[in-house]
Amino acid sequence: MEGLNVAMKEACAKGLFKLIKIPNCDTLISHLFYANNALFLGEWCKDNIKNLSRILRCFHVSSGLKVNFWKSWVFGIGANWQEVVRWAAPLGSEPAVVPLNYLGAPVGTNMKHQFK
Repeated sequence: MEGLNVAMKEACAKGLFKLIKIPNCDTLISHLFYANNALFLGEWCKDNIKNLSRILRCFHVSSGLKVNFWKSWVFGIGANWQEVVRWAAPLGSEPAVVPLNYLGAPVGTNMKHQFK
């Protein structure tokens, strides 16, 4: 995963992948790795989707590690649902919306409402 980390950092530095800024702080973020999963966060634009796909395919070719696009989800927070569906299709990924349940835990909802 270190190779993918380096590839993402380089893509961001060269402007090939546009990061997102965490609200109320100066932190910029493009990806998080945990266990055998990765979460990519970026500006909602077609170039980001295309370039992320290219980065992941290059990672597969260079490392031999398979990227399961068919197990992947594409979320467009605040985006039009039809656009999410359209942009997920070329990746072979599933379009998805928040909130969702991941491993039985609610994601993208107000936790105060979930555990009353």
